[in-house]
Amino acid sequence: MLDTQQAGRKREVKQKIVDMALNGSGIRDTARVLHVSPATVIRELKKSRHNLNK
Repeated sequence: MLDTQQAGRKREVKQKIVDMALNGSGIRDTARVLHVSPATVIRELKKSRHNLNK
C-alpha cells in the first residue's frame, strides 16, 4: 500500500479528488477514502479551480 505522500502524486488520485468534490464529498471524507491528507485534497482542489479560471 502506498503511503500518504505517494498516493497524492498519482494522476488518478488527483482526478478522483476533483470528481468526489463535484459529487458533494467533503474534504475529510475524500482524504480518508483516497488515503491522502486533507491538505492534499485542498491543494488539488485549489489547483483545479485555478485551471478552470484560465
